[in-house]
Amino acid sequence: MNNPENIKHKKRVTRNNKIASYVISAGGFGIILSIAAILLFLVYKSYPLSSDANLEKISTASSGKNKVILMGMDRFQEINYSLSENGEISFSSNSSRKVFSVKNIDLEENERIIFADKGSLRNETFALITNLNRIITAEIKMTAKYQNDKRQIVPSLEIIEEFKADSSGFSIKNFIFTFNENSDRIYSWTDSGNNLNLRIFGFDDEEIFQHNLSGFMNSDEIKSCAVNHSGEILICGTKTGELFWFDISDFEEPELIDNWKAGESEITAMEFLLGDNSLVTGDGKGFVSVWFPVRNSEGVQKFNRIHKFKKHQRSVERIFVSSRNRTFMTIDAGGEIILNYSTTCHTSLKFRQSQKKVVSASFSPKSDAILVTDEENSTGIYTLDDKHPEVSFKTLFNKVWYEGYPEPDFVWQSSGGSDEFEPKMSLIPLIFGTLKGTFYAMIFSVPLAILAAIYVSQFAPKKFALIVKPTVEIMAALPSVVIGFLAGLYFSPLFEKNLMFLFFFTAILPVFFLFAIISWKYIPEEKKVKLPGGSEMLYVIPFAVMAFIAASFLSIPIENTFFGGNINQWFYEVLDTKYDQRNSLVVGFALGFAVIPIIFTISEDALSNVPKSLTSAALALGASRWQTVKRIVIPAAAGGIFSAIMLGLGRAIGETMIVLMATGNTPILEMNPFNGFRAMSATIAVEIPEAPVDGSLYRVLFLTALLLFVFTFIINSLAAVIGDKLRKKYARF
Repeated sequence: MNNPENIKHKKRVTRNNKIASYVISAGGFGIILSIAAILLFLVYKSYPLSSDANLEKISTASSGKNKVILMGMDRFQEINYSLSENGEISFSSNSSRKVFSVKNIDLEENERIIFADKGSLRNETFALITNLNRIITAEIKMTAKYQNDKRQIVPSLEIIEEFKADSSGFSIKNFIFTFNENSDRIYSWTDSGNNLNLRIFGFDDEEIFQHNLSGFMNSDEIKSCAVNHSGEILICGTKTGELFWFDISDFEEPELIDNWKAGESEITAMEFLLGDNSLVTGDGKGFVSVWFPVRNSEGVQKFNRIHKFKKHQRSVERIFVSSRNRTFMTIDAGGEIILNYSTTCHTSLKFRQSQKKVVSASFSPKSDAILVTDEENSTGIYTLDDKHPEVSFKTLFNKVWYEGYPEPDFVWQSSGGSDEFEPKMSLIPLIFGTLKGTFYAMIFSVPLAILAAIYVSQFAPKKFALIVKPTVEIMAALPSVVIGFLAGLYFSPLFEKNLMFLFFFTAILPVFFLFAIISWKYIPEEKKVKLPGGSEMLYVIPFAVMAFIAASFLSIPIENTFFGGNINQWFYEVLDTKYDQRNSLVVGFALGFAVIPIIFTISEDALSNVPKSLTSAALALGASRWQTVKRIVIPAAAGGIFSAIMLGLGRAIGETMIVLMATGNTPILEMNPFNGFRAMSATIAVEIPEAPVDGSLYRVLFLTALLLFVFTFIINSLAAVIGDKLRKKYARF
């Protein structure tokens, strides 16, 4: 027994067993590590969405002795400029803080600038007004020139227009300027006589329109005004907290649209955000609000207060808005600066330049830097890192009131036709759409797959089972893109054209099957014994054919009699339900077709593996075949059947191509089977090629993938845990 050959053989077997054990263990650990690595990668890509804005001061310098009126920066953050009250424009390097160029606006003796306002978010066009009531419009251009692979920013100044403000001897108090995309120039100012003046230069006709709008308002003192960037809306705020909305799109005849009470305190500052719909207001008590027009029940648009932000300790004096998104900063009389984002109603950060009052501030063109100057002419340059301000827990999972919407809602619309688009990235419609498609797919697939598995494993002849099972398993090999293609381009129009037939056939088919079962019982037992195995299936086929023929002949008369000849139109007119060609019914059919092989195969294996001794014992005790299946086989195989259903559920949730090609990809929250939906997987497939790398949409799509990963992981874990408990529960069988 212990000869050298046996010892050598035992060592070889032991060594091979160890090697196999190591290889199998390495493979198992490799799979676990791969899954963990995918999870960590998705978390890594999604985590930056949770980061807050970060502000870092890169330099501080003195802007000279004269008061700074206006500031700006080039898009590369290389140089900045400051306009002083004496008309001097100093261009400085951000890195060295040295002034390298000075340009001057010609002013008369003892003339100084008292107000200045940028007219556009896209360029450095501005207008200023002096203490002599002279208005000067100019544009600063900062042109990038390249030489020897080095970039140099060359500034220039161009005076566009000069004119005298008609103030009737009153001193100017407030001044605003807008330069729209049509090159129209809109000027508005108030004076010490409480006059509201409007001057418009129409570029197309080169015509000047001047209006005094004080007659539209009461005697309340005007404290602030704002014109939207398209030059169509003028809104003024008064000392008593009232707002007046003027339509100035008709240059010849401005019209007062509405006025309303915004609060009890005076309106001290106002600005329109990017997009021209949202108005930011600040009042004397430090309250900050965002308003935009909403159509009421009578079809009339009224400005509504949509968001409230963190309160300042003192009166809000200035509001500056970003040219890239809905970010804005409010500055109070004590020099406190708060950075907010309108859509999320989120305050990003709060800071101070110094303990002194702020006289001017500005965002960089890319909103990645901020300039701030206080009353001692100390200028601070800050880099702003706020990559994903439009994304928060609220915008992802709660209702948000977006511009142009009548009420808060869950909306997914990641891109638009212009840079002024407000991103809408609620994941709720995507999660709902995924669950909706899965629900309809499971309704279609679970009964068919499980009943088929019961028949094939327990009732069908062996030869018939050997044909059916491989055939169904081959269905699993059919590419989902082929199923989606057929569903989207063939079955969708077929269902729409024959909708009444499908409904009627579905309704009467079980009735004909019932007749088949009843009539089968009346066939004498001695004749049934002589029939070959599987005859019951052949016996049912004629009844199915009769149901098909009956539905073909009767569906059109029924549709004409009860549904006005068009059931699709009847749904719309009577039930207010529109039938979309690519809808949940089509997806349920196609996706269910893809899920059936998984559920059928695993369920059939579980049912077939129930020990024959159990079924034989039940039959020997007098139980019928169906009683044996119902009381013994199904409970014993319950764990496997449940696992099959859960795996099919996971397959349906993660499906991409079928839901992409067979739905309208409409992110709506309705369980209506006649309209479509948008699933998480389809959204990732459609939008990831167009998403800017590391942008908000890019990271939200990774977050969507993470949620999809978590869903499938939970489902598979539940399938394993509950399936194991069911197997233990019915282990006595």
